[in-house]
Amino acid sequence: MFDLALDSGEVDVVDTGLMSLAKVIEGDATLSRVLKSPLYKSEEKAAVLATLGERLKLPELARRFVGVAALNRRAGDLPSMAKAFAEKAAKHRGSSRVIARVAKTISNEQTLQLESAVSKSLGRTVTVDVEVDPALIGGMQLKIGSRLVDASIRTKLNNLTNLMKGA
Repeated sequence: MFDLALDSGEVDVVDTGLMSLAKVIEGDATLSRVLKSPLYKSEEKAAVLATLGERLKLPELARRFVGVAALNRRAGDLPSMAKAFAEKAAKHRGSSRVIARVAKTISNEQTLQLESAVSKSLGRTVTVDVEVDPALIGGMQLKIGSRLVDASIRTKLNNLTNLMKGA
């Protein structure tokens, strides 16, 4: 898929489209469950995704990819496929993707500030994807490649609990 997008010069457009589709799927628990369920036929899933693709104005290449994935019983894997495509696209652009897990939603301005700070720290351009995880209580976790920088309140409380048990 990435090679086709690269050949046609549509890497950024396909990346944006697939990520918007992934966000819709992940944001709707019912849709996500239906796409993963073996109870529904592949053709039905492909039809739902085709309609969704039209509404999201996905590029033709992305629509065909989504249709083929659905017909091959991979509709439930589309969010992870979109993330894999996004990582390849980021590498192609010379930047990296960083996942920031936060306790509550942050603004676009805060996301841009975070991107700037992480880019400056790493010495390369990064794009930050924000995930909300209320279980963190506060703070954040940054996943940079295979490294995890954990500055969450939950982890600090767990460390204190373990320290007190050992005393």
